[in-house]
Amino acid sequence: MKVLPLTFPFHDRCTFVAICLGLFSSNAFTQETNPSAQKSDIGTKSQETPAEPVDFLGEIEPILRDNCYECHAGTTEEGGLNLGIKARAFQGGDSATAIVAGQSKKSLLIQLVSGVDEDRLMPPEGNRRLTKAQISLLRAWIDQGAHWPDDADVVDPKLDQAKTHWAFQRLTSVDRPSRQSDDHWSKGPIDRFVRRSLDEVGIQPSQPADARTLVRRIYFDLIGLPPTLEQVSQFTTAHSKNPDSAVESLVDRLLASPRYGERWGRHWLDVARYADSDGQEADKDRPYAYTYRDFVIQAFNDDMPYDQFVRWQIAGDEFEPDNDAAVAATGFLTSGPAFKLPDSFLESERLANRYNELDDVISTLGSGFLGLTVACARCHDHKYDAFSAKEYYQLMGVFHSGDRVTAKLPSGKKAFVFQDFDHQRRTTWLFRRSDVYDREIEVDIGFPAMLSSGAEAKDYWQEAKAAYSEIGEAKSTLQRRALADWITDTEHGAGALLARVIVNRVWHHHFGKGLVRTTSDFGVQGDEPSHPMLLEYLTTEFIDSGWKIKALHRLILTSAVWQQASTRGAADPRGSERDPANNLLWRMTPLRMEAEAMRDAMLAVSETLNLEAGGPGFKPYISPEANLARNIQGESYPKDAQDDATTRRRSVYMFHKRLIPYPMFQAFDRPDLMTTCARRQNTTVAPQAMVILNDRLVRTVAGDFARLLVRKQTGRSEAGDFELKPIIERAFETAFARLPTTWEIETSIQFVEAQTNVRTERAEQNARIEALTDFCQSLFGLNEFIYVN
Repeated sequence: MKVLPLTFPFHDRCTFVAICLGLFSSNAFTQETNPSAQKSDIGTKSQETPAEPVDFLGEIEPILRDNCYECHAGTTEEGGLNLGIKARAFQGGDSATAIVAGQSKKSLLIQLVSGVDEDRLMPPEGNRRLTKAQISLLRAWIDQGAHWPDDADVVDPKLDQAKTHWAFQRLTSVDRPSRQSDDHWSKGPIDRFVRRSLDEVGIQPSQPADARTLVRRIYFDLIGLPPTLEQVSQFTTAHSKNPDSAVESLVDRLLASPRYGERWGRHWLDVARYADSDGQEADKDRPYAYTYRDFVIQAFNDDMPYDQFVRWQIAGDEFEPDNDAAVAATGFLTSGPAFKLPDSFLESERLANRYNELDDVISTLGSGFLGLTVACARCHDHKYDAFSAKEYYQLMGVFHSGDRVTAKLPSGKKAFVFQDFDHQRRTTWLFRRSDVYDREIEVDIGFPAMLSSGAEAKDYWQEAKAAYSEIGEAKSTLQRRALADWITDTEHGAGALLARVIVNRVWHHHFGKGLVRTTSDFGVQGDEPSHPMLLEYLTTEFIDSGWKIKALHRLILTSAVWQQASTRGAADPRGSERDPANNLLWRMTPLRMEAEAMRDAMLAVSETLNLEAGGPGFKPYISPEANLARNIQGESYPKDAQDDATTRRRSVYMFHKRLIPYPMFQAFDRPDLMTTCARRQNTTVAPQAMVILNDRLVRTVAGDFARLLVRKQTGRSEAGDFELKPIIERAFETAFARLPTTWEIETSIQFVEAQTNVRTERAEQNARIEALTDFCQSLFGLNEFIYVN
């Protein structure tokens, strides 16, 4: 190939060279031949740099807020740098001046966000990097003089964020969606909120559940027990005439039952981390702890307003000191694990133990009532929510002046309650990094600022003192009463959040999932509501009803969304594709019973459940082998506990020893009772099947069920010859609230006959009854028994 010489005129040659040099220095060339240049390029001036003046509030502050404030604002100043306050930002941090007005190339901020130094790239690894457009804005702002309005400082970015976070807002009225002309499904406002969300994604709600499914669901939901054959028959007859009236009537009847408080009281006892022993190494029994459990059950049965329920648990003795129930309610503060170390222990150990117990109270109060994780503020300000270490220790000061104690109630009955030492407030300090010997900073009473509006803690405290003076001379500091008033105040305190949290928990127990899935975390890191307007509507209705939980039950259980079928055959097939997690509630989700409800259901269908209520807890039989690994220094668990009427009471009355969990409950995800639990785990593991197969109580109750079925069919107290078909039918109706199919009858008969033959060959006594017991035990292990559709 012949190479032609360049014949450009001089000026054209210069142009050509300039073009070549431009190509060699272009982004495309350097990024292709030198990959490291991709990172350093954004540290130099860019053609994307805006020519117009950059607005700090509209363009720069949002970049800093979203990417920098977590580590460099408020009380968090990593590297000594604070980018929330103008003076501190221009002052710079420990390394160098972060912002040099007019000179972006000399500004450390630009060097770090652009990646000039790969080892110091900001935001740090794991966070979202700044885009080229954002870096260009920052560079242009600095080159233009870094104008920062004097009134644009963000002293506490977390508090600023809290002001806009949905959960921390004051309550607002919500307009109910109007009923559409073609909407024949909705029964009330709840349904119209849900229907609106379903319509947006093109999913139809499921068909209504049939009467037998619905009656079983209502019974287990409200009282935690199965319906009898007669109750099923009554409901199905009423439902065939008027479905809505039948549901409303049954819901009202069960809400009036004393069994309701036992069911829903158990849910709250999980939150309160209630047990009948101290936990820790000794796990000493608490013989009078049950007074708090009985208060909770009775409060639910009486439909005590929830705000009063909360106030009494924090400071019942400071509201009504002559009321047994009010004083016993403070058992909420004593329910956690605790053990008084003797004087033989080092002072540092005893102090640490004391403040660990106070931490348990504060963290349970935060997550249990307000859905806030506050315990981390014991060592440092909360990383995400506007809850500071100072506010943590201010809350501690409320309880620092009292302790757990076994005392006499006004009636003379003993109870395990919380009392202040006297009326003098004890000095409380802010322990930096939780060092109990760091006593330089004293703190006064105070409540979280992010939930307060227009009133201070001292105002509530003064009002508490004034109110108590009408009763008589105070024997306590009345700080707990001030806190109780603040936490239930919807106008100036935390009442709106308190109400949202309990409404969401009630919804969670009805549907298996809350409108906010993180039931104990309503902070900025928690989930947002799947139906925000529905949650706000329910919360407003709840407060307007006088904080009555039973009214909330009625509202939910009479809705079409709660009465939907759970079977996929009754549901819109598009639901599985467009909303596989069922967040939009296009069908009902089957729910597994809690361990306590399973045990109670077995006793109920065998008609051996003892409905005696209240009083000291019973200790059921636990195999000694289950306690071999327990290092307990206090009272040992009885090895000869009987299986009789006294131990066949409802499970809520069982004596719960923290270090010796009941094996059946442990297998089926009972919480460990060491910390508050608002949402139980739901696992499916092999030990659960082994419990159904091998647990002594399950086998015994299955035998009772078998003999009951024979007695109902033959009328004889002693087993003789009996026909299997009617027994199988009655067993299915009793256990599942439905008749068996022809195939199920045939298969069940074959199973019982085969087991009879095997046991006869072994020369066992009552082989036919034992075979029927095998059948009943197998029913207890079926999903249809332990799940509610």
